[in-house]
Amino acid sequence: MKTYTLSGADSFTHVPENPERTARKNGLGLNFDVTYKVWTSRAAMAKTIRMQQKREPRQDDWRACVALSDGEGY
Repeated sequence: MKTYTLSGADSFTHVPENPERTARKNGLGLNFDVTYKVWTSRAAMAKTIRMQQKREPRQDDWRACVALSDGEGY
């Protein structure tokens, strides 16, 4: 898995190489950096995101760049 960080301003125009299996999360507090992570498969990314959704939401949760469909990740 590849992980990289961009400033908040750069993230507005950034288009990931593999958006279907890339997720992003925002920094905490006054850290406006955005961290991107590219998973090896969309199914692995979907499972990670669905596991996060089973607990209380947090600001630094992973969010898919291409929205997940209703049946993915279960």
